[in-house]
Amino acid sequence: MKVFILQVIKDWFLNNGEAISIIMCGIAGAAGKDSEALVKKMLEAIKHRGPDGSGIFSIGDITLGNVLLRITGERHQPIHNNGALTYNGEIYNFREIAERLRITTDSDSEALFALIGSKGIEAAIQELDGDYAFAYTKDEILYLARDPAGVKPLYYNTGAGFAFASEKKALYAIGIREIRTLKPGYMLIYSAGKRAEKKVTGFAVGERITDENTASKMLYNAIEKAVKKRRYTPCAIAFSGGLDSSIIAALCPEAELYSVGMAGSHDIMQTKKAAQLLGMEDKLHLHELTIDDVESALPDVIKATESSDPLKVSIAMPLFFASRDAHNEGIRVMLSGQGADELFAGYKRYESMKPDELELALRKDLDNIAENNLERDDAVTMANAVELRVPYLDRWVVELSLRIAPELKVLNGIRKYILRQAARDIMPHELVFKEKKAAQYSSGIYSALGKLARKNGYRGERAVGRYLEKF
Repeated sequence: MKVFILQVIKDWFLNNGEAISIIMCGIAGAAGKDSEALVKKMLEAIKHRGPDGSGIFSIGDITLGNVLLRITGERHQPIHNNGALTYNGEIYNFREIAERLRITTDSDSEALFALIGSKGIEAAIQELDGDYAFAYTKDEILYLARDPAGVKPLYYNTGAGFAFASEKKALYAIGIREIRTLKPGYMLIYSAGKRAEKKVTGFAVGERITDENTASKMLYNAIEKAVKKRRYTPCAIAFSGGLDSSIIAALCPEAELYSVGMAGSHDIMQTKKAAQLLGMEDKLHLHELTIDDVESALPDVIKATESSDPLKVSIAMPLFFASRDAHNEGIRVMLSGQGADELFAGYKRYESMKPDELELALRKDLDNIAENNLERDDAVTMANAVELRVPYLDRWVVELSLRIAPELKVLNGIRKYILRQAARDIMPHELVFKEKKAAQYSSGIYSALGKLARKNGYRGERAVGRYLEKF
């Protein structure tokens, strides 16, 4: 078993008492005789994901590339040594991996590279606790892999040749229009013009938990650990004042809270109240939007999300402004409550479902959360060079949620019942049982889009959609 001896990084940064190299990015790659030129074009298209530098490495006719968003440390990518890796994400157990491999490193990308070299890709993936999308090449074979929840995006082409990237716009930049998303938990293997996909990781389903006290205690502990893994100094929270983001704020009181909504909207009022109840008024950054703010941001939001769908745009815009505000104040890491609704039955449509029906609906929504939500959120935050972290989609939180009986998720008409019980000891009762409106409506942005459509002469059922299509 071969173990790579890796260089110790000398640029140390003190974060919560630990030296750690954290580098987020965008990745791209291609296979073929013009692969290097194609990768350069793709990296140019996603340079917003990595304003601190870029790197390219070729082995034969396969080229891997990376744009760098440095949070701490100086480790550049692609990493190469008898193989090459380009990687986007966070491996939270990389220190344990490094210790098992008997290597010294403060970089999760180096630990991942060494693990792959030591055990092979499929075995390596089984040991990872984190959010990732990566490409690895050796012996003229290219491998792509994505984390089981799909927190980090990865796209590839289905036509002639082969290329991949963190965003579709990178593939559009080299003339590719036939694009597919690598499914969460899947690995793609490309060799000699042929490609194959297979599922290599997922979420385990263990013994059913039906006792409320047991479930709430286990859930609190799991969420607390998930937030602790992802907290960073300085750190921001996309804060709506609802249950999900308030739990994260209560567990991460040093973070800055960023809230966005139309002036006078539900979200603006709710976040003020929630911050006060949490004793975090001094941490709250409110951005009250005008209709002119919304109009001016539309081109950037539509470009980032690569969609003119009114629902997607209206949900994406608050996060776009929140991450931009955080970036402007020197923050590069933001936590989000994304995933709690799909795990613990937060949507109104879940209320009337029977337990078996609810369990199936929740699993389906979890399986589709990457396509429906995560890819959008990653795109708008990375457009502002801010890394989004999602504690509720921590592997151990997800697997625990799958064990909790659906009867504990909606009880007596109370949605997210077990999550509320888990939060009782760290939040005021008023916040624990506060109902939250859908983001697109509570922020007031969906209504603002309707006003803009009418102002620009659009009428009828699809007025907003037709208005947004012009951008």
